[in-house]
Parts: sequence; C-alpha cells; structure tokens
Amino acid sequence: MNIKSGDTVEVIHHMSNRGKVIRIYFTNVTAGNGAGSFSKRTRVIFESVMDGKTYDMRAQDLRLVRE
Repeated sequence: MNIKSGDTVEVIHHMSNRGKVIRIYFTNVTAGNGAGSFSKRTRVIFESVMDGKTYDMRAQDLRLVRE
C-alpha cells in the first residue's frame, strides 16, 4: 500500500473512523525467526474526523480512501 502524508485513510474493522495521515514511520518486528530477521513494520499516525483524536496504527489495518 502506498500511503503518503496528507492522504485519507480508514480503519478496516471500523470504516467510519477515517482521517488524514499526519506521519508514517517504521518499527522493528519483535518476533523471532531462526532463518533470519523480518522486514520493518509500517506504522501510520492519522487524525480522525470522527472524534478528533490522533491514532497510531499499523498500516496493514488501514486502507486508502480514494474519492
């Protein structure tokens, strides 16, 4: 998924919760694997239109809204 700052996203399991992306960053994956390390996890911070709160979620739990 190609999310950029300023895009509108919505939560997959709560589609009325949507908002503008403020920041995108990456974190290390803490799970272990005998074969090697995993790639970094993408996290997205967005401000919700529904309640005005700022949410920090995994990018895989969001979808891009194209209007």
